[in-house]
Amino acid sequence: MRQAEYPTRISVLYALPAMAAAVPTIPAYVLLPSYYGDDLGLGLATTGVVLLLVRMIDMLTDPVVGWLSDKTGNRKIWTGAGAVIAGIGLWYLFSPPSQPSAIYLLIWASVLFLGWTMFQVPYLAWGADLSGDYKKRTTLTALREGAGLIGIVLAGAIPVLINAPDRAAEIQTLATVTLTLGAVFVALLVWKVPDPVAQHKRTSRTSFGRGNLWATLRLGARSLRDNGLFMRLLAAWMINGLAAGLPAVCFPLFVRYYLELDQDSENILILLYFAAAIIAIPLWVVMAGRIGKHRVWCFAMVMAIVAFAFVPILDAGDFAAFAVICLVTGAALGADLALPPAIQADVDDWDRYRFGVRRTGLLFALWNMTNKLAMALAAGIAFPILGAFGLTDGGDEKTGALVVLVLIYAVIPIVLKAGAIGMMWRFPLDSTHQVAIRRRLSRRND
Repeated sequence: MRQAEYPTRISVLYALPAMAAAVPTIPAYVLLPSYYGDDLGLGLATTGVVLLLVRMIDMLTDPVVGWLSDKTGNRKIWTGAGAVIAGIGLWYLFSPPSQPSAIYLLIWASVLFLGWTMFQVPYLAWGADLSGDYKKRTTLTALREGAGLIGIVLAGAIPVLINAPDRAAEIQTLATVTLTLGAVFVALLVWKVPDPVAQHKRTSRTSFGRGNLWATLRLGARSLRDNGLFMRLLAAWMINGLAAGLPAVCFPLFVRYYLELDQDSENILILLYFAAAIIAIPLWVVMAGRIGKHRVWCFAMVMAIVAFAFVPILDAGDFAAFAVICLVTGAALGADLALPPAIQADVDDWDRYRFGVRRTGLLFALWNMTNKLAMALAAGIAFPILGAFGLTDGGDEKTGALVVLVLIYAVIPIVLKAGAIGMMWRFPLDSTHQVAIRRRLSRRND
């Protein structure tokens, strides 16, 4: 089976739903933990534990959805259904009562993330299905992640533009924008973008997720031990995800309690961070085409390490200095978003060549599950520790809590990113190897 090449408009239509899905990213990952834990009075420790539990439950659905996506050979059905379920959970989670309980947070966060999984896992796999070319995959991934970053910047700009009276109004407005954009872009995705797996399911000799779920998972566990490339990339993705998750969940607390800046300053800093990521993505894509995706990703992580190294010397009110740090780490984020999923798509080719079975959905499910685990650990580790040190208790003596906040926000991520760089610097799957693998797959399936 030779893979068809689709026009640029198909790539754009594929990428657009990422914009809608990204609008609630800031509230869900950055603002929501502190909003429930601090503003709504649920408590940092309780919020951290509930979100950790939600993430743990959520991770169990990833391999199921990935297997079903491969088994049915239809990405569209799962993507569309997931978008609807996520929309319902989003509305209730972002429109809480004045004093929500832990059960309320548990239920609606679970609904949101279940729908998100049903949307995201097939959606990521769909992108890998659309092109087998090494450079075009990077471009397609960059378009998707760039659209997502535009959504994030939109989410950061809305609070600044509407001048909302409080955090609740900001979050509810973002929920409305998300549902509106999602309804339009997901409909266009399902209607206009081809599903190569569904089109070739009947004619291809490639197997689509043989056997039942548990047999597939057992086979997957055994074969993954032999797929060193996937395990190496997955470990680096996990470590770097935790390095990104810790400062993300602590960002509002760092701005509020360490820098002692107001909410408007926080919104501007978030906007600068994600705007820098959007601007940097084309540069990372060009560099990746010339020197390799894994090396460019490592360069970006080094850049983030250098920026985080200056965080401990900041003082209260250092808006300008922290803005520079946000710009640099934001630019590095562009590489974190655009390059690793493109590397993962190449690793999927190797997996299919080595084991003779298409498991794109399952592999991206494990990829997505690892990302969720990183974010779960970030909230589950950071918030209980900061709560134990009394960061939000209102006392005058908070030196110890602020030291711990800096350690979690900047120092630990430096160590973690250094470990990820060590794993990826000599990653062996480059453009030459990937082209050879695709050529052999094409000859096998013709």
